Amino acid sequence: MEAGDEIKILAKGPMMLARKYSSYNINGFDFHTEQYDESRSVQNSGVALVAESMSFERGNDDNIIIGNKTYYGIIKEIIELNYHHQGNVVLFKCAWVDNRVQNKWVKTDQFGVTTVNFRHLFNTGEKISDEPFILASQAVQVFYVPDPIDMEWVAVLQSKPRDIYDMDNSDSEHLDNGSGIVMPLPDLNANVTIDIVNGVVPSVRNDIDGIIVDPKKSKKNLESKPFANIGAASILLLDT
Repeated sequence: MEAGDEIKILAKGPMMLARKYSSYNINGFDFHTEQYDESRSVQNSGVALVAESMSFERGNDDNIIIGNKTYYGIIKEIIELNYHHQGNVVLFKCAWVDNRVQNKWVKTDQFGVTTVNFRHLFNTGEKISDEPFILASQAVQVFYVPDPIDMEWVAVLQSKPRDIYDMDNSDSEHLDNGSGIVMPLPDLNANVTIDIVNGVVPSVRNDIDGIIVDPKKSKKNLESKPFANIGAASILLLDT
């Protein structure tokens, strides 16, 4: 059986020259590297990923637990691999909080608030066996709020994707209670796909009617009416 086009492209491997970015937009999230965040008033370098993995029960290294786990990290680098101009893949290199032992460096209290400790990392990329990279399409954006009592710990809050309007307010009211938590982390493993051949995400929504804007309208008329956000699932690449 002949291999598909994607397999053939991946088998050749990427070009030796890769591009790095300080900011990248995907799935309604504007991701930054940690270094880029340092000079800004907003925090966009926090990332989370849900994946199936193996962990140990705290205090009992013999009891192995297999299931979905949430990984929390900080984006260190954003890298785009070019597969000989036939496709591209964007990766986030992250520093991940060590979650191999349950409720040790990633904890959830009785109120459902998750806190993590960035003094204890793993998969940093220092060892050849480390796996610090994830696909950009897998990432969920989070931000971290320092614990005022114990500064080694930070609370995790999930960001809400931009340019997304929730039509069903009744279902979402219990998700946004003013604490910043807007939705539970989804299981991204179930629906991650890579289009290596095309290398793009569709930039036009086909699930809603578009809005035609007349470019001849005067600036005064435009300012007097609020813009309707059409929304597009596009990828933004910034020059380094």
